[in-house]
Amino acid sequence: MELKHLTTFLAVARHMSFTRAAQDLDYVQSSVTAHIKALEQDLGAALFERLGRRITLTHAGRELLPHARQLAHQAEQARQAVEGASGDPRTIRGTLRIAAPESLCAHLLPPVLRALMDHFPHLRVVFGPAGRNTLLTSLNEGTLDAGFLLEEKITAPMATTELLAQEPLRLIAHPGHPLLHRRHVDTADLADETLLLIEPGCAQRDVMDRELGRAAIHPTTMEFVSVEALKRCAAAGLGVALLPAAAVTDELARGEVAPLPWTSKPVLGIHYLRHKDRLPSTVITTLADLARHHWTG
Repeated sequence: MELKHLTTFLAVARHMSFTRAAQDLDYVQSSVTAHIKALEQDLGAALFERLGRRITLTHAGRELLPHARQLAHQAEQARQAVEGASGDPRTIRGTLRIAAPESLCAHLLPPVLRALMDHFPHLRVVFGPAGRNTLLTSLNEGTLDAGFLLEEKITAPMATTELLAQEPLRLIAHPGHPLLHRRHVDTADLADETLLLIEPGCAQRDVMDRELGRAAIHPTTMEFVSVEALKRCAAAGLGVALLPAAAVTDELARGEVAPLPWTSKPVLGIHYLRHKDRLPSTVITTLADLARHHWTG
């Protein structure tokens, strides 16, 4: 088996598409097909089933998948160790796959990733949004190298976690909202309001659901999958929203929304996660160091 063939296999398995795998690897599609055929010949088994326009992993493909991930990761670690031994991080190459919730992706991680690229200019970073369940599953399956989560606490037996910083939550509304005239707003005061809620599975949703339960109220709600859409609707006066402070810094500064004087002061932790069975590479360690530095000063 050749390592490049395993890398191609992992890309096809990740996307379940030869076309998207070719785009990911910057290959022509015929090269992807040739790599998979060569690997299937080496192993004496078909790895993918073609079902019309769709492909799925065969039983042999599913058996190969965790071993291919482990081998690819070990090869990446070996390369980084050798390159790191030169003492010059600018020689390190490879791919780093990370994910985080939308609010971290858009508002807190960009300067961290900019600093990471300054350290490792030849590093390829694959970065995108992922919720709690998707991120933990991907980390467990080895399709992510590291992740960040915004949570009160983390329960992830397969992961090594580190609390890097604290992020307060803000209850916001349109600047003309009547509750802004009060000195204090209790959760019970939200009974007649429309609450703009992020979808279940996000920490800020968990916090609000718990607060509503404690206050024994059932206000009207609107549910969103996007933080940006939720903010825009709050600014338009459609209701009250609970969001991480970093996600609304600009809107507060521009006067598009205003913070309500909520008596509850919930705070979430920003947690860094990597698989517990993987030794941290120079890149993984540096990413955590940079995030810690940017978020705690």
